[in-house]
Amino acid sequence: MANQPPPLPLPKNLRLASALNVFLPGAGLFYLGQRLIGSLLAGAFLGCFLAVLGVFLVGYSRYLSIAMSENLMEGNKLEEAGAAFHQNWLVALAIAGGIIYLCSAVLLTLAKRRLKT
Repeated sequence: MANQPPPLPLPKNLRLASALNVFLPGAGLFYLGQRLIGSLLAGAFLGCFLAVLGVFLVGYSRYLSIAMSENLMEGNKLEEAGAAFHQNWLVALAIAGGIIYLCSAVLLTLAKRRLKT
């Protein structure tokens, strides 16, 4: 038992890495050993997702308060109800999340090619 070689690492399952990357961009890269870039992509995507959720919930509460008020037809309350959801923020955050998703997919494809060779 003097000089035993270290155990060989188990081969990574590329299908599992792809599935992880579909559910959370960066998770597949993290699984394949690229921990820093995987963590950064996953954190950025989760940040965008939570920001979209927060902006939507705040807008929805504003919309409900306007819609449930007694005099909906007074003044410019209908225009306020239409602008309650901050569409520009929602679209910008969705585009940022999509870009992160695409970057993660491209980086995962490159990592898979490196592992196959």
